[in-house]
Amino acid sequence: MKNISTDTLENSSMLWDSLWTNKFTNFHRRFTVSQPVENFVRHQLYFKAINKLLDGSCVGKNILELGCGTGSNSLYLASTQQVNSVTLLDFSPEAMTNVKTETYPCHVKKISKDLLKFSPTKRYDFVHSTGLIEHFSGKERLYAIKKHSQCARSGGLVMIWVPIFSPTFNCIGTFNRWIGIKELPFTKTEMRLLCAQSKLEIINEGETAFGALYGILCRKIG
Repeated sequence: MKNISTDTLENSSMLWDSLWTNKFTNFHRRFTVSQPVENFVRHQLYFKAINKLLDGSCVGKNILELGCGTGSNSLYLASTQQVNSVTLLDFSPEAMTNVKTETYPCHVKKISKDLLKFSPTKRYDFVHSTGLIEHFSGKERLYAIKKHSQCARSGGLVMIWVPIFSPTFNCIGTFNRWIGIKELPFTKTEMRLLCAQSKLEIINEGETAFGALYGILCRKIG
């Protein structure tokens, strides 16, 4: 089984702030057509895959997104389900400036904090992340998944999307490294094992982005 999770990655708010403000990595935002194109790509790669993974499951009233970035996935969920509140967490202040709270149909709370140092004051019906845990290495990968579990209420749902070893990700990962983003992809076996160790029962699995991303939907046990 492939496993490189003991490698060391740079993963700091300063690094991500620089990526969110870099003119090269954000060049598309300068064009008026960029938002419709980005929305189309997200719908094809993410939103359809999320719908398929949820398979009709209700996310509940309270959503927490960890490592939210722009919060686009939470916005989609809040716009298509009966959601009362969304909490968005990211340790990059620059990322949080890209969250357009006025576009949400519900209350939105933004928290700028390191995932591993975050202590939730409540438990959520639905906790999710996309493209987050691959930026951790070693034992922190387990800690990151356990944090998802810790934030979910008993019987609540957890959805996680991560890159996996695949020809498609090899291409994507090469480009990401070139612009300064380093990731450690998972195997499905590693993800299943870490979820089991985090009191998360997997109830559905899926893929998107031509096999580059692997998604799991879990139920919090206990």
